[in-house]
Amino acid sequence: MGRIQEIQRRLTAPGAQAHLNEISELFELCEAEDLRAVAEALQAIAKVLTHHRRLAVDSDRSSAEGAAVSDLVTWLRKQGEAYHALLLQLAASGDVRAQVCSVRLVFAATREEASEIRLASTGSGPDLGRVFGLAAPDRRTQELLSELLLADKWNTQVADCIVNEFVRKYADVRHYVMGHLRSCAEQVGRSSSRMPAASATAASADQGEEEVVADAASAKKRKRTLGPFADSALQRGRSHEEVFARLLQLMREAPEPEEKVLSSGGDLQEPDEALSEEEVLASTGRPAGFYRREYRRVFQEAWLKLLGLRVPLTHCSPLLQLLPTRVMPHLSRPLMLSDFYLRAFHAGSLELSVLALSGLLLLLTKHGLGDPETLSSSSGEFYGQLYTLLRPETFRLKRRARFQRLAAAALNSGLLPARFAAAFAKKCLRVAVACSEPGAVMWLLSVAYGLIQRHHSHCSYLIHKQEGESGGSGAVDKDPFDNDAALTVAVEQVSGSSLWELNLLLRHHLPAIATLAKLYEKPFFKPSSRKLDPELFLDQGSTKAFRQALKSGEKQASRWKARGEKCPLAYKVEDDELSMRVTGWAAALSTSQRRIGAGL
Repeated sequence: MGRIQEIQRRLTAPGAQAHLNEISELFELCEAEDLRAVAEALQAIAKVLTHHRRLAVDSDRSSAEGAAVSDLVTWLRKQGEAYHALLLQLAASGDVRAQVCSVRLVFAATREEASEIRLASTGSGPDLGRVFGLAAPDRRTQELLSELLLADKWNTQVADCIVNEFVRKYADVRHYVMGHLRSCAEQVGRSSSRMPAASATAASADQGEEEVVADAASAKKRKRTLGPFADSALQRGRSHEEVFARLLQLMREAPEPEEKVLSSGGDLQEPDEALSEEEVLASTGRPAGFYRREYRRVFQEAWLKLLGLRVPLTHCSPLLQLLPTRVMPHLSRPLMLSDFYLRAFHAGSLELSVLALSGLLLLLTKHGLGDPETLSSSSGEFYGQLYTLLRPETFRLKRRARFQRLAAAALNSGLLPARFAAAFAKKCLRVAVACSEPGAVMWLLSVAYGLIQRHHSHCSYLIHKQEGESGGSGAVDKDPFDNDAALTVAVEQVSGSSLWELNLLLRHHLPAIATLAKLYEKPFFKPSSRKLDPELFLDQGSTKAFRQALKSGEKQASRWKARGEKCPLAYKVEDDELSMRVTGWAAALSTSQRRIGAGL
């Protein structure tokens, strides 16, 4: 360690220009196996380059030795490029400690370079960015992120370092990172058909090598159409799934945009228009509120680009749970998420279908998007998709509460066509008969109750059908309603059916369900009739239903006791000679004595 400090002292001492080539020793130390030594050597190189850049600027302003200054500038430019190449090499190494080290050193160099450019620009000196090859902060951030995203190995510790130490702390870094993630997602979207699959086997290694060579040969032709990040991803063999997972990891950890606040004059404004200097890593002279305004824009654009990609199935469920709370509130047009939700609905998994339809219901009810047919060209059967999810399997899912809440809101909405109400009510009761969870049965009963109550002109025949209305006979051999039929078919079938399921639910073994079903026997079409809130039954499990039944029994026993009646819990058992003889005969019969009375 003392050697590094000694070299740095000599290279920054007066008259050090005579032996600047000793900086090569620092570059050699960067190849050591000890990461601490590498980090100290890189920090020493950065300090040496910063020192001599400032000397070069001062010498140029004093119009001293012009040729010597020119040689020094050339040397500084070359060494600066080598220094940043080493930092990017660390980022691409795949070693988590080396990558974290590169992240911290790159952002430290970015801050120092921005400070030098700003100080030099106050006078009439040269443009240091052009003279010394110093890059703008956004470019340094983009180069670092590209190397990390395309490295052989990805570690969440690196993402945590970027987000927690820089993205959350500095507004400009937040803007640069999200802007580059948006660009990467856009380029991946253009090249996803050419990117290799993550499940490629070792048997196809030779063929894959030939394809890489072919891709490298045509890389120049693709530069204008795909972009540098996509070209690098193809050349390094990164799969679409790998890149998507890494982009998602950074974006889901990034902070949400700050909402505008209402001023005293009634106008929306930034929450803190005077952005302090400490909140910016590398000042470039932009207005204080620029980064907050731009971050709000690039945040939603980045998410829309990411969701426009081919989302791997392993990431669908976390995304569907993340979007309503973290992304949707910050979109100026939440309608643009509908295509993603529709693709997820048709992915094939019941859990994904429930989560996806929950998102569509949220778009419909909370964000007031109007008729569901306007969600996209393929969403005209919105309520038909909801209808297909009303089945017993749905109510056995662990995460069904959000779906139940939003389904109740959609069926309670004025957007539900009245002609669908009877089919939904019939389907709810049919599913209630097949469900074993008390809370699901009671929720379905309450939803059907509300549908019939609000649309009684279209549903009253289900519970008040007179004899002879269906084909002239008072009873039918088979219910024409098919539980597996589509909504459009069910609308036609339900006209010849009735809510016979109520007779079963009235005899349910749980008193709470039977009591709830009795509400259908009373007139409930009047505006003053009792209303049911499905929300009350979301947490109604078997344990809670059992406790309520016990409490109800205790109340009944108390009422009997108050009236002087006894609870019929004990029964007197009298001996019956015939029954005892039958029991004895049954015990005496064996498998080899099947004749009645044999052996007695």
